[in-house]
Amino acid sequence: MPSSVSTVNPAVQSAGSQAALKSTKNKNDISVNDFFTLLAAQLKNQNMLNPVSDTEFMAQMAQFSALTAMQQLNSTVSNLMAVTYIGKNVTVKTTDIGGNTSIIQGVVEKVEFLSGETFITVEGTKYPISQIAEVTA
Repeated sequence: MPSSVSTVNPAVQSAGSQAALKSTKNKNDISVNDFFTLLAAQLKNQNMLNPVSDTEFMAQMAQFSALTAMQQLNSTVSNLMAVTYIGKNVTVKTTDIGGNTSIIQGVVEKVEFLSGETFITVEGTKYPISQIAEVTA
């Protein structure tokens, strides 16, 4: 009896994965284009003796839609959280190119959303929100 054949050629799966990683800003993000590229590769290289069912494709689309909605919700919650830092005391930890760490403490004056990133301003200097080490009242 012949051995079973994988539904997606591993070489294509790898190439599709590499394409998905190259076209995303963050390695944990996947765009609609990335999803459809992977889906097209899966359709093109599926085992014709054991094709993927329509139900499986619909399940993948539903999972992708849910993932996209969760990513958008996470972004919205993060932005709302950042706005609550205005007027609060924060400790910001920065590291320069030489590896030296600096600690800055002060009150958040404003929050900015630029090119998909969130920044806070402390004592006139803008810092990425990821550099906040502590928030106090």
